Amino acid sequence: MRKLYISTIILISGMLLTSCDDFLDVRPDSQEVESDLFSTPQGFEDAIYGVYGSMQVSSLYGKEMTWGLTDIMAQDLDQNITSSRALARYQYKSDNELTTRFDAVWKAAYTSIGYANNVLKNLEGHSSTSLPLFNLYKGEMLAVRAMLHFDLLRFFCSTDETKRGIPYVTKYAMGTNEFRKVGEVYDLILKDLDEAEVLLKSEEADITYPRNNAFYYKFQNYRETHCNYYAVLALKARVYWMRGDMAKAGEYAAMVVDSRKFPLVEPSEVKDVFAGRLSDRETIWGLYSNSYLATAQNYLYEQQSFKSYDPYYDATGMTHILPFEALYKLDVDATAQDYRYSNWFKISTASTRFVKTVDVYSIENNMSDDWQKRIEGINLFHVSEMYLIAAEAFLDSDYNRAVGYFNAETSSRGLSPLTQSVKLTKERIFNEYHKEMFGEGQVWFNMKRDYSDIKSNLDSKVIPGNEDIYVIPIPQDEFNYRN
Repeated sequence: MRKLYISTIILISGMLLTSCDDFLDVRPDSQEVESDLFSTPQGFEDAIYGVYGSMQVSSLYGKEMTWGLTDIMAQDLDQNITSSRALARYQYKSDNELTTRFDAVWKAAYTSIGYANNVLKNLEGHSSTSLPLFNLYKGEMLAVRAMLHFDLLRFFCSTDETKRGIPYVTKYAMGTNEFRKVGEVYDLILKDLDEAEVLLKSEEADITYPRNNAFYYKFQNYRETHCNYYAVLALKARVYWMRGDMAKAGEYAAMVVDSRKFPLVEPSEVKDVFAGRLSDRETIWGLYSNSYLATAQNYLYEQQSFKSYDPYYDATGMTHILPFEALYKLDVDATAQDYRYSNWFKISTASTRFVKTVDVYSIENNMSDDWQKRIEGINLFHVSEMYLIAAEAFLDSDYNRAVGYFNAETSSRGLSPLTQSVKLTKERIFNEYHKEMFGEGQVWFNMKRDYSDIKSNLDSKVIPGNEDIYVIPIPQDEFNYRN
């Protein structure tokens, strides 16, 4: 990690945001020195946009930490190259390219953490008196720091809280940082999120539906592109859910859902809710990115041998344990009415494409005026996940409430609500979560919570779940720097 922090002053706005356009009002200037950058509110805001810009690179949420790595491990997507085949067989140390991909995730995440810490360092000594939006600046960066550590933790570490975790980096400085136990890292994540929640609560009333961006100062516009108050609540729900604290997971998921500020779309709108754009209804937080559109098109839409990420499907002569066709038939064989099945996959006799997160409308020149007005980007949190976390969280303590959340989510996707004769179970919620979160990198982590057995589509067999499979090796360089 030392390499990541032995650097000259990071000119965030100039280095990271070459892809941002005018709606964020970012004006990169690679010649600014740090003292100038942080001398004005605009400088702080440019730096914060820089942090978000660093998170949308392909080594993080622009590919690897969405569908690039984790959806291959979840056996949902296939890529016919050596490193991805090793990944799908959980042979993490057998391929140098795969090791390089893991290393890139680690380094990119800690680089973004470093940028966030630099903003936080320069906020020291300030308050809402000197910086009117101080609470937003600090709250967002604390939450971003927490989220990045959380994703590193659940990717590279055991679920056993007594085992080795990761370094939790809170200072922008040279040198190494000690490894902490998994439980200690969780506590530090929640400490940052608790503070962020308090700081950002003031903007609760600023987030409305329908959105009204014209009313606010420009940094308060497009709050769905910032780690906002409700994004912090959603992240806390996900953290507690991963940690196994169902009471807290349910509490925070319900706060997001019951706010009614992120209404579920109608079934007919499911086709475009995630398609390369941030939903004006369901998106809680997403990263603005126009580079992601090209990445998604390149890997998911275009048919390219040894490059494309393809959903497993049973074509002639091929049989898989759980191809996507079978997944959407689990519990209820209603693929004809499930709008996800009919719109998130482009099915033909020659091939099948996964297009949920691809801007198909732009590619095929079929954009409406409304579509053109939407923000390009990567959805990180959306409200349908909160419905399902709440459903699981309340399953044992308030069954009827759990069913209500579950039925609301499935009805929005075109399915009929459960009848009284059909019992809602954890397995049924897991299957629905799998259908809903397909291609977003979250299914793997849901599986990891219980070290679930894996239905290998690649090799058509069941692989017993264990820690070796669910824990990704930490880069060896991290230990070499400590010697």
